[in-house]
Amino acid sequence: MRFSLRPPSGSTGCAVAERHVAARRTTTAPGKAAEYARVHARLPENAVDELRAAGVVRWEIWQDGDRLFHRVESTRPYAEVIAELRSHPPVNPAWGALIATLLSSEPGADVMLAAVWSMDADAQWAP
Repeated sequence: MRFSLRPPSGSTGCAVAERHVAARRTTTAPGKAAEYARVHARLPENAVDELRAAGVVRWEIWQDGDRLFHRVESTRPYAEVIAELRSHPPVNPAWGALIATLLSSEPGADVMLAAVWSMDADAQWAP
């Protein structure tokens, strides 16, 4: 889903900033949900810097048992962000290796979700 952030009505504002939002559902490995939440209390700064450099402006993870819901807001489409991250070795390979041990690799454990409906203070829309 793509949207634009506009300055408030009546402001002299600045240029419109385009944002892309993606939603993803992942599943933790059996018995790893609490550890996943614990290690995400604060990510290593170099891992966060790498995400920002790839275009991520906000990444939220919500948890329900072993299910994780990710909402990713970026300056370009999510597929491009992921391609950028995969185009070079990670800046923190130990972090990536740790996360890989905490996520399930079973079929269906990592799924992109389709947008159905959205609203903000001014309008509502379907993609």
